[in-house]
This record gives sequence, structure tokens and C-alpha cells, in this order.
Amino acid sequence: MDAGLCFEEWKAAGTKGAYSADGSVIFDKDGVRVTTVGLDTDPASEDAHPIIWLDIENTGDEEVCLGLAYGSVNGFMEQVVLVEYTEESVNYDFDLLLPAHSQNRYALSYYKSQKGPAVLDTIEFCFTTAPDEFVWRDYVSAPVTIKTGIEADEVDIKTLGTVVLDNDMLTLVIGEQDYDDWFGPQISVYVENKTENYLGLYADSAEADGVFCDYIYYGVEVAPGKKCAGTMAFDDGIQEMKGFESLTLCFSCREAEAGDHLDDSDPIALDPITITYPPQIWGNYENGGLEFEITPKYNALVTVETPENDPDGILFIVSETASLEAGGYEGAGWLFSVARISEEKLHELLCFDMSGADVFAMDADGNYYVKYHPTDVRYERATVEEMIADSDQWTMLCEWAADAEDLFMGQNELDYASFANSTVSMLIARAAWQKDVNATISTTEFGPLPVGGADADPYASMLMKYWFEEAEEGEEAPDGEYAVLNFPAEGVRIDFFFAPGDYVRVISGDTETLYHAWFFSDDSPAGIMRGWYYALAEAAGVKSAEDALDAFCGEWYEKIAGRGTVTISETIVPGKALVEVRWPDSAAVVNTWTMTAILGEDGVLTYEESEFEATEFDEDGDAWTIASDWGEPGVFSLN
Repeated sequence: MDAGLCFEEWKAAGTKGAYSADGSVIFDKDGVRVTTVGLDTDPASEDAHPIIWLDIENTGDEEVCLGLAYGSVNGFMEQVVLVEYTEESVNYDFDLLLPAHSQNRYALSYYKSQKGPAVLDTIEFCFTTAPDEFVWRDYVSAPVTIKTGIEADEVDIKTLGTVVLDNDMLTLVIGEQDYDDWFGPQISVYVENKTENYLGLYADSAEADGVFCDYIYYGVEVAPGKKCAGTMAFDDGIQEMKGFESLTLCFSCREAEAGDHLDDSDPIALDPITITYPPQIWGNYENGGLEFEITPKYNALVTVETPENDPDGILFIVSETASLEAGGYEGAGWLFSVARISEEKLHELLCFDMSGADVFAMDADGNYYVKYHPTDVRYERATVEEMIADSDQWTMLCEWAADAEDLFMGQNELDYASFANSTVSMLIARAAWQKDVNATISTTEFGPLPVGGADADPYASMLMKYWFEEAEEGEEAPDGEYAVLNFPAEGVRIDFFFAPGDYVRVISGDTETLYHAWFFSDDSPAGIMRGWYYALAEAAGVKSAEDALDAFCGEWYEKIAGRGTVTISETIVPGKALVEVRWPDSAAVVNTWTMTAILGEDGVLTYEESEFEATEFDEDGDAWTIASDWGEPGVFSLN
């Protein structure tokens, strides 16, 4: 392996023609051979942007690190990555350790920036081989250029904002102002490197409406002839502002033949530039004791209605103003609405199809918040030409509306809440909350029992957290016992299998559909159903109350000083307990150890895994996690 390939050789290697996205050997060095296998413009597992499949093999006798750097897409600098797909995860890497005599398939992709190119025309980068992952950046290999055959429109950055610098070295364009809840005011910045060398551009200081800041979150390195789209954010006082009308920036740049030599070159100070923005007019809307604050970028384009005492609990209705004016009908330009409903109303809604409605939050009073959104397109303009011209604006508003509930939830300090509404979920909700429902739960233990005999809320609420996805073709229902939720008058039932895999089967007439349940929990739907069933059996008097866990449940204190506590409580799953151990580490730090455990026949509580967390408190009572870990399996017993 050759370290430090000279720049002239590097540039000469870059004069090769572009490779095809299918069937080209794009790298063959140090025993590593990389071949393109094909382009996927709409991959199911990577919906953000296209990928190029690669076969990567190491034919040598030694492990080799393969890295990549200096990426660009359609002439815009982007972080090019290798994507490895496994059954458990999707991994994004800038480098791979390739075992000797190995071969695998990867995807070549990139982190598409918000302002970057929308389609994949040309992708360029450098492959690098090195002995390990710690030194590969010190090695330089020939650039690789792949053309997909899809032509993208040329982007002239001068059309994206105000040109503040345009000389033989670079073009610098300052774009629109935006606001981020974490970083405060931000601006878009576009750079084009006109030289044959690498160019680094850095923001040294800023002054916004008289507020000075000398720490700017902005610095880019642009390859020869390439462009870059980025975002500038600020620290200190500017970060705390809601926006500004005047901004003065001081930049410096560096130039070098290779990107890793930029830090060795002398900085060149650029003249300060000043750019002005229109007044930043925020939208501040209130209704029912709640607030909805909209940043100037979107507030200028939307109309917000705040109905009084709406019977459906609607608090805010947000529509695109231009569509509302052009459509001339109620609902034109509608983007979304936010409603507050009671728990009883939520239960009614969950019994039926909630297309166009998503539960997203709850408050301390037990109310729930629903985001209603259209299931059809409400975009309106007077002419086809206007429809085409303003389509980007409508798309931008729809993308903003897709996450608007997160902003609303944060502004009003609401807690996250979510409920599924699949076919299985609706049947569970009906059994729990629909009035006068004719449904039973049964197992071979006590036979069918009417669902109205015990409080269904804790069991149904837990089951509504699951997402029931139709099983893939060829999957079969497992053998063994199952709990049955039956609607005898309708000829519909759900079988909840106790076997591992969390399968449920819906039988409606002659049709059987198998589903798989998904949820980040160690409780299974069948286990929760058995808990519900046992509650019904105890209420009906056919089963005695479960008392096996009584000896464990309660609070236990450390014997000598009483500072450490163990709290054990039953869960809704029979024979299962929640265990929490707390003990102080100091006056400001508290350790917590939690696990769920099953009562075994030998009279001990057995847990498979546990979670440890150390929490530190300040003098105001605010807390943050300072350490966390996962523990090994173990048991609890009483002495």
C-alpha cells in the first residue's frame, strides 16, 4: 500500500472516464476489488435517496481497511457512505474492515443534504486502502466517478440567494433565513470552488442586529470545481434570538492541492459582508390554554384558524393561504388540524378506522391530542401554470406539516402518546370500549368469558401499543395453545398464540390472516390477553385471586441504614413483576436498577436482563443521566 500518492498522480488518475453503475470494476488495488452491480433509484430499505449496489471482495491473505472520502453528488459535496444491510440492522460506514478472502454486497449511498441535489446523476469519491481503520485517511487512492445515466438539471447557486462574493477563486451565496428549535436562527450558504485546488471556507465571526458572536457553526471543504450547500448556525446571543434583519459575516479561506493539506496553508481573510432580511414575523396563536408558535418562513404562507368551543375539540386549523384563496371552498389548502379529546372520546375513535387522524400526545389532565390531516390533495391554484410554479412551496409546506405535531408538543410540554389502528387493534378496542359489545375471551382453562366482567383499560391500552403487520407469504401460525378474542355474532375472532414470535391470527368467515406483532416490550400480546382473561375469571369467581407474588410485592429497605430500597409490583401479565432497586451514590447522584421478572416454580423471581441508570440532580431539582448500562440475567429470592 502506497501512502501519500502525490497530487499530480492523483489528478492524472482522475482523468479516466466515468464508470457505469452496473458491471464496472471501479477499484482494484491491494487485493481489493469493487464491482458495481446496479442502480436502485427507489430502494424499499433506503427511502431517502438512490443507492448503487457494489460487490466488494478482498482476495488477499491480510485484513484490509477500505475507506472513502471527498464525496460529491452531481457536483455538490456530499458525504458518500457504504451501507451494509444485515437481518438486525442497517449500518452506515465511511470505512470497512475486510477480512482476508472475503466477499460481500454493500450499497453505495450518501447523506443527502436538505439543499443538495434531488436525483443521482454523477457520484464521485476516493477509495482508499490501508492496514487498519485508524490510518486510512493518510493514504490516497485514485478518484472514482460513476454516472448513472440519469440526467439531473444543472444547479446555478447564484439563483439560490444573494451573491455576496464572486471572484476567480469562489462564488459565495447567502440564502434564506430559517429557525431551528435547537440552534435558533440559521441561514443557508452556497459555495462554488472555481480553482484547481481544494478550498476551505470558514466563518470567523458574525454580528446580527448589533449582537456579536465569535463562534459560528460553519466550515466547509470544497473539492476543485465542486459546489457545496450548507447551513450556518450561531452560538451565544444570536442563538437566543428569534431572527434578525441585518447580518454581517467575516470569512476566511484556505487553499491547498489536497484536502488533507488545508490546515497547513495560510488563512486568507475575506472582506466582511452584510446581508439584510425582511422583518421576521412569527405566528403566535392561542386556543384553549395552548399555544402554537410558527416560524416566519412558514407563517408567511399559512392561515391558522382557532375555533371556539368546537364540538370535536379542534383547536387549530392550518391551511396554505394561496390554496385557500384560489380554491374558494372550505378545506382548500388544508394541511392539518390539532384537536384535544377526552380519554372516553379516544376510546370511541379507536374502535373504528382512523385514517387521516393520528394520536400524538397527552397532557397531565388525561386529555389526548389528535392531528387530523387530509387523505387527498388540497393544493389549489387558478391556473395550471401557477400550479407548476408553486409546487415546490406546497411540497415544502407538506414536509413541514408532517412533523408539526412535534413542535406543538414541545411548545406545550405535552407527553408523547401513540395508539395503533390496524384491523387487529380496532377489534381489541371494540372488545374493551365499545358499548354493549358481544365479545368473549377464552382459553382451554376456563372456557369463554364475556369481556365486560372486569376493567379492560390496562390490558387494551397495552395492546394498543403494538403494531400488527400482516405476515409474509409462506409464514405459518405456530403450534400450541392460544387465547381467543371472539365476536360470535359477527363470525370474527383473533387467536393470540402463546408460542414465541408474537403471532396473531384473524379469522373472519372463511378468511384467515396471520399477523406479527411489533413493539419494543418483553410482554407478548398473548401474555397480556391471558392477564385480561385471568381478571375476567377472578371477577366471575371461577379462579381464585393470584397470590403467589404477594410475598414479594411491596417496598423492601436496606437493613442497616435503610437508604437503599427495592420496590416490587405486579404487572398486568400473570406471574410477572416489575422490580426497581434505588440507592444513593452521593447527595446528588441516585442509582436505579430496573428489570421485569417471572415467578418460577421454585419460588424465585427470574429476570433475563436489567437496566442500570445513574442520575445526577442539581440544586434546582433538575436531573440528567450520567451513566447507563445493561445487566446480566439473575434471580430474586426472600430470606
